Amino acid sequence: MHVELVSQSEHQHYIRSSSRQIWQRVKNLLKSCIGHRSDQHLFRHDGSLVDHNHLRENIFNHEQSYKQRQKTWPYLLNIYSPTMTDNDKKIYQNQARIRYNKLKRAWQERVSRGDQFYISLADRILKDVRRTDRHMKFFRKNQRILFNIMMTYSVYHPHPGYSQGMSDMLTPIVYVFLDESMSYFAYCSLMTRYMSSLFDRNQIEINHRLYLFDLIFRSIDYELWSQINLNNDQDDNSLFVYRWLLLDCKREFHHRFSDVLRVLELIWINSMSLVVTETDRSLFTIFVCISILEEDRKKILSCSTEDDLHEYFYSSSTSLLRSRCSTKRIVQRAQNYHTSYTSVDKK
Repeated sequence: MHVELVSQSEHQHYIRSSSRQIWQRVKNLLKSCIGHRSDQHLFRHDGSLVDHNHLRENIFNHEQSYKQRQKTWPYLLNIYSPTMTDNDKKIYQNQARIRYNKLKRAWQERVSRGDQFYISLADRILKDVRRTDRHMKFFRKNQRILFNIMMTYSVYHPHPGYSQGMSDMLTPIVYVFLDESMSYFAYCSLMTRYMSSLFDRNQIEINHRLYLFDLIFRSIDYELWSQINLNNDQDDNSLFVYRWLLLDCKREFHHRFSDVLRVLELIWINSMSLVVTETDRSLFTIFVCISILEEDRKKILSCSTEDDLHEYFYSSSTSLLRSRCSTKRIVQRAQNYHTSYTSVDKK
């Protein structure tokens, strides 16, 4: 009998390799079981939603996977009703595709005829779309989809009309939904129910947000507020946060797109509910802004001049250097603030 001997190092390598394979199988098994159980918990066998409030609580307390977002975001953005079954959803998707293509063809015909209004609008939108999240290959490949949706929305929603920054709020939706027509109706819902007033040319809503931010920030962390407002005109001091409040802090996490999705879904579940007041609608975004500042508290307090503060607020490196752990702390702190606020409000 011939027995082939192996060295001790080869034997140890085999043991380590086998161990890794075993634990990977265990990990995959647990993930599949947890995911399956979570879906069962939220949806009935026919695909209808068990409870909308429970869905909101689930999103608030647990970060969603990409596949989970594809199931939950249509409810989060109010394009599926809780009673819709899987068959109802297929019917809705087909109808949405037909309706969207009809809307899109109408403005495409006007552009092809040389209508200057539509051509000028298309030029403005195309310039912005090409700049939006261009660091990601997905969006560089899907610029035509972004352009079509943004153009269709702007044509059929003349109030407030198109404004720079709108395409920023479209990319997360397209990234999750993948479907052009469904992305269009989800975006319309987001803008109509929540964001369109922020882009109004009268700037009433965004100025109200700036006022609330300054008021709440001062009450939460007066020392940090004072540092930022030191030797400056108070009316101009919150302008650094204008972009944060306008775009729900989306660009402050853009280097890791999963963080963008997490921050936005938390903001939306606390902003798009029909029972939320106009003031409360802005609060979670404000709490995220304050949480970002508190995360960088030491850095801000170390700024000795206005130029130092300007470098912090307007340098892209501030968000680029933010770690995953830092983002989690920001999100958790904002959630804690919001929970504390709502618990006081209920008393």
